[in-house]
Amino acid sequence: MNISGQDRQEQEPRVRELSLDESWQLLEAARFGRLGTADVGRVDITPLNIVASRRHLYFRSAKGSKLTTLQLNPHVAFEIDTVQGGTAYSVMVRGTARILTDPEETAKVEALGLKPWLRTEKLEYVEIAPDYITGRAFRLGD
Repeated sequence: MNISGQDRQEQEPRVRELSLDESWQLLEAARFGRLGTADVGRVDITPLNIVASRRHLYFRSAKGSKLTTLQLNPHVAFEIDTVQGGTAYSVMVRGTARILTDPEETAKVEALGLKPWLRTEKLEYVEIAPDYITGRAFRLGD
């Protein structure tokens, strides 16, 4: 309790907007999130592992419908969330996805330690360049 008789938790807002730097700290620590893509009136959410570097996000994928969708409509959303102590955090990114084809670019991403969690062949590298980022912190337990 403080001098006014309120607990510290009572003084903190239940929902707080995160700064851009706070949002990037959470994105850089994250290794898992959800990718949102849209194709001809259909929206898909795909769980995937990621790595963040130089204010961009990277993931690997096998050839297939996800990559085809990204080629047809590169506008994506990406979301992470985590709970630390009594606070939940959520960060949402809107941006543009680009399949990396330059061997120098893919080597740089490989050096970041981006490896598939499952032992499946995921030879394609994708970069998400953020256009818009929002983050929120939620005080739990009230």
